[in-house]
Amino acid sequence: MELLAPVRRWLAGLLGMAYLFDLLLIIARRDNVVEALMPLPLLLFVFLALARPLLGVVGGSLWLIASALLSVETGNRYSLTFGSGALLLSETVTVGALVAIVVWRCERVVALGLVALVAAGGAAAGTLRMYDPYNYPPVDEQSAVLTLLGGAVVVFGGCLVGYVLRAHEDRGTSTQFRQLIRRQWPLAAALFALVMVDLTGTSVLNPIGRPLLYVVPLVFVVATAACAVLGPTAPVRYAIIAAVLMVGATTALTPLTLLFGTYDRFPVPLTIAASHMALVAYLVRYAERKNAAVGVGAIVGVDLLTIASVFGSVAFSPEFLLVSAFLLVVSMATGQYFRSRDRERAQSVQVAVTGAQQAERMALARELHDVVAHHVTGIVVAAQAAQLVGDSNPTAAVHALARIESAGGEALAAMRMLVGSMRGAPTAGAEGQATMDLAADLRALVDNFHGPAIDMSLDLPPVMPPEAGRSVLRIVQEALTNVGKHARDAQLVMITIGVVDEELRLRVVDDATARVTPPGGSGGYGLVGMRERIDLLGGRFSAGPGESAGWVVDAGFPLRTEREGQR
Repeated sequence: MELLAPVRRWLAGLLGMAYLFDLLLIIARRDNVVEALMPLPLLLFVFLALARPLLGVVGGSLWLIASALLSVETGNRYSLTFGSGALLLSETVTVGALVAIVVWRCERVVALGLVALVAAGGAAAGTLRMYDPYNYPPVDEQSAVLTLLGGAVVVFGGCLVGYVLRAHEDRGTSTQFRQLIRRQWPLAAALFALVMVDLTGTSVLNPIGRPLLYVVPLVFVVATAACAVLGPTAPVRYAIIAAVLMVGATTALTPLTLLFGTYDRFPVPLTIAASHMALVAYLVRYAERKNAAVGVGAIVGVDLLTIASVFGSVAFSPEFLLVSAFLLVVSMATGQYFRSRDRERAQSVQVAVTGAQQAERMALARELHDVVAHHVTGIVVAAQAAQLVGDSNPTAAVHALARIESAGGEALAAMRMLVGSMRGAPTAGAEGQATMDLAADLRALVDNFHGPAIDMSLDLPPVMPPEAGRSVLRIVQEALTNVGKHARDAQLVMITIGVVDEELRLRVVDDATARVTPPGGSGGYGLVGMRERIDLLGGRFSAGPGESAGWVVDAGFPLRTEREGQR
């Protein structure tokens, strides 16, 4: 499977970081080597599950229970755990990873049973860790609810990750959804960690004395985090939804506060604070200024309303207001920074696209001129010859008409290939006439030339870059086209191509005594196109009248590559 290798790498990194976190905390608190090594077999079962989901899940679930029994038997209960209050961070991540793997790799019915097995193993391990026969009740109600809620969040997250992997592998996900997952998974992971931190009871999710009421604020916290993750797709919409959720949380939490007391320390859950910061940054980055101002105002106003209604004037201490203002400024500055980066990136892309379009237009213009104009020039020259000899030599006129028909067919074929290259057809465009044998292409060009006699001398290198061969062919073709246009009285054309001092030299000379202007005039683009081709190869080009008569085209470019030149 194409996803298996990258998933294995990401999973190894995630589990490694979680285990390192637990290891440092365990050593700092207890310095117990046996307890530090207990999560290792569980981590190995995750990689076994990648190849054999059933064995990995069964083994991992049994080891969770066995490690819990061992800790109870030896009296080494974990003094510092994560999230649910019963499992280590590495064990929590492992449970989520096993759930994701079975949802991804197994059939729905099998996956459902294995997910239930993992959840049961985690719940049993957590219950055993919390069980204390010397207290009444032996399992604290608040800790039990925390364990259940934390486990539910972990299982749901694992199911979501597994579903995404399964959809991507089986039928593919949309491009927008794939990009969203690729961009937002760090934020989603951070918010998931904050949800687990909030569940430890150090924030607003902990109504004193009523643990069953955790589920009320938890719904709003998770929904707000989901809005933050989806924020880049529609920042204004999800900012408004987050504000409405905050109003709902205020409505639900106010009577709970009046009935069951106050909350601990920071008056806003860390997850909601981080989600609102992310939404403010997305508003500033993606939305228009007016819409961004409305969204930021809605979030800030609802937060102030919530704090005022739930906590009264106690929450408006100078320290809290200063921290809140600082977080708001950081969020807006972050959004503005990325907005500027996006603008610069868009400008760079636009410049690159414009340059590529211009280069493509120039290449098409050269091909159109070099290939099609060559055939059209032959048609014009043959038609003029037929007019001159039509009365005195009808047979020659018929032969000229045959050449006109042949040149017209070749022009049409060249046009079709050029249009095909513009449409992305699998032909080589106008260059489709060229082959990998430059000598054969040059001889075919000379044989099909209707004009003065040609004396060609070839001394080609054994190996030549394809772009160099095409440029040589087009330059010779354009030079012969110019002979047909301007050198009417030429009797001989000398073509010399050879290697001189590690340079490929090309020289085309005719012996015409006068230059004429063809019908329709001369666009002057032929010489420009030849010069551009040679410049792209890092060579030199010159064209002009010969010393005694005729016209001389002289070009040359180095055959050595940059790597060879550095040796």
